[in-house]
Amino acid sequence: MTTALDSDRALENEAEDQFGFVGMAKRLAPSIIEASKGDGMVIGLEGRWGSGKTSLLNFLRSELEGAQEQGIYTITIAPWLNGDASSLVSSLLDPISAILKSQEDELAAANGEEGSAALEAMTEVGNLLRDYGPKTARRIASVANVAGYFVPGAQIVGGVMQAGADAAEQVLPTGPTPSELKRQISQKIQDLDVGFVVILDDLDRLEPEQAVEVVRLVRSVADFPRVAYLMCYDREVLAQALKTGLKVADGDLFLQKIVQLTFSIPLPEPFDLRTQFLDEAKAIYAEVTESDAEGPLLDDLKSAVDREGMGLSTPREVKLALNSIRFVFPQVADDVYFPDFCRLHLIKTTNFKLYQWLELYLSVRSVLVTGDASIASDEQTKMGNELKKLLPSEGADSGRSIWHLRRFVPGLADVEEANKRVFNTMNSAAVSEAVALKRLGSPLHYRFYFALTGPKTVMPDGVFYELLQLAKDNPNQLTTRFTEEVKKRRRSGKTWFEHVLNRLDDECIAALDEDQLAGVLKALSDMMDVALEEDGEHRAFELSLDAVANKVAKRGLSRLVELNPDRQNEVVQEMAANGVAINWLVGKFFRSQLFQHGRVGDQAEHHEQWEISDEVLNGAIKILKERVNRSETKALIPSFPDVSGYLYGWLNLTEDDQAIDWVKEHTKSDEGFLQILDHLRSWAMSDRVYYPLSKESVSRFLDWDETAARLDGLKDGEFSERVAELQLAIQQSRH
Repeated sequence: MTTALDSDRALENEAEDQFGFVGMAKRLAPSIIEASKGDGMVIGLEGRWGSGKTSLLNFLRSELEGAQEQGIYTITIAPWLNGDASSLVSSLLDPISAILKSQEDELAAANGEEGSAALEAMTEVGNLLRDYGPKTARRIASVANVAGYFVPGAQIVGGVMQAGADAAEQVLPTGPTPSELKRQISQKIQDLDVGFVVILDDLDRLEPEQAVEVVRLVRSVADFPRVAYLMCYDREVLAQALKTGLKVADGDLFLQKIVQLTFSIPLPEPFDLRTQFLDEAKAIYAEVTESDAEGPLLDDLKSAVDREGMGLSTPREVKLALNSIRFVFPQVADDVYFPDFCRLHLIKTTNFKLYQWLELYLSVRSVLVTGDASIASDEQTKMGNELKKLLPSEGADSGRSIWHLRRFVPGLADVEEANKRVFNTMNSAAVSEAVALKRLGSPLHYRFYFALTGPKTVMPDGVFYELLQLAKDNPNQLTTRFTEEVKKRRRSGKTWFEHVLNRLDDECIAALDEDQLAGVLKALSDMMDVALEEDGEHRAFELSLDAVANKVAKRGLSRLVELNPDRQNEVVQEMAANGVAINWLVGKFFRSQLFQHGRVGDQAEHHEQWEISDEVLNGAIKILKERVNRSETKALIPSFPDVSGYLYGWLNLTEDDQAIDWVKEHTKSDEGFLQILDHLRSWAMSDRVYYPLSKESVSRFLDWDETAARLDGLKDGEFSERVAELQLAIQQSRH
């Protein structure tokens, strides 16, 4: 399966080679074989972690197997798996002894003086190796220990004495010294027609002390003739390990004294890594979604790989990025935009600090867009400076520039002022497109890219689309659901219903059919009074809940008239006649239509900007005039969440004194009088929120002087506290 994780094992099958390692191996093997026929050679195979060194070694081993016919044998050692110097020496000498023993057995089966002479030589060199190994290992360990003990304060005295005794034992041996054995072995190997290629892989995995021991072994202990060492390592990493382990100024210079020639793993051809990534990414997408990437999505995917793939430098990085995609994408395929998903995981692999910055930036931006939080200017400056450090390049041609990043991460700008590099506004069309495509920049979807789940500040797509389906299938149930969402608070304190309204933007409304539009409008006309009651917040008009609901209703009516003008007329008349939220309908929605049509005020809009025609509005006004005059409607007014708005809407709607007469009747009682004055208070904010009571608002319904005198007469009675508060509100209105 394409989505099965890649274990990142080194290649062994030639058919899987995509980077030319097989060809390199075929050309390197003859030179290595020749090196093993001489006086001994140390060859360095150098390359960054993940560049394919072990894959190349695997193919080299395959090529070197054929050299056994020439008496050249390959031995592979993984020093990082060996625990100490003794086992390290054994891992080298034991295979050599075994090979010689094998040759010995073959010669024993042969007859003749020539075979006997060769057998004698083989047996002798095998015995020498078996004797040489333990002595050499013991000597390496002792010398290393003694060197360590002479560091001031490093070890206790008893240890020093033991190390000194071990070293003295090597100084005064009872048999041949290691140097004598080495000379004898070297001579015998030269006399025999056998050679060895010793491969030392993963030297860059060693601890500094281990690295020092391996290098010393190669150069000073086991540098026999007819033995070629192929050391495989990341030069920078091994040089640093030697620098630390030997406490020298330049580990690279020391390494040059050991390695006699080097071959560096060449960089992949410019587009090889990106081509591999793109091919496998397309296969992953096809398997998960059961459809091929094509059209604009494929074009964007190619662009993503071309730009972000420029940072890929090794085959391992390709595997890491693809594995990350394989692991996560099947779980979030319905919630992310695949090209952006690939972009992000390429960035994660090649520039992890930028990945971390993006996660923080997009999380903060999400709550800014939804209005759940704000960000201080100094924090903006800090994030802008960090971004410039991560992406210092300039211009559209650089894949490592802010200019390039802003093409898929919203709100960025490559400008001088640090605080203006981040959190810039986007036009509504761009936001809608990001949400519709579920792009990385969508405040509703960004968290799926990082955490496999949506942000807690937004409603999951599945729940939101369920509401849209209810609009079509069961508008009454949608009313209930809207009412429920009004009563649920997000962490910011705002309601989930407000979040739903914000998601019903132009793009979303444009995708709804007639029935869905009618269902949304019916639900709003039935439950908005509950929303106003629950919200209870005083905000600038353009941010108020009723203003947002008004915008949604207007969008819905504009779209509905495009689809079916007759259906729109039916919906408007139904809202006027039977909408339960009469406070919102009279005081907010239809009142705003009166202003828009120039029936009230002096800011009429051009008829091309109207959502409903004059004819449709006239029909609604006729229905509402009769409805507001019903006794059952009048009885509800004191319980409305916005009595003041309703009274003004009633005045504007009927253009007579019905509303004024009702107020005069209601204020005959002191309780009703104080209640109406409370409702007529407005709000203002400076250092805190105030609720002033102005002469202008009172005079629209009651005589101002009579009102002031009546309040003064009630200040010492049972309503003294309420009267004092209202008189303070009057005073505040004058300032």
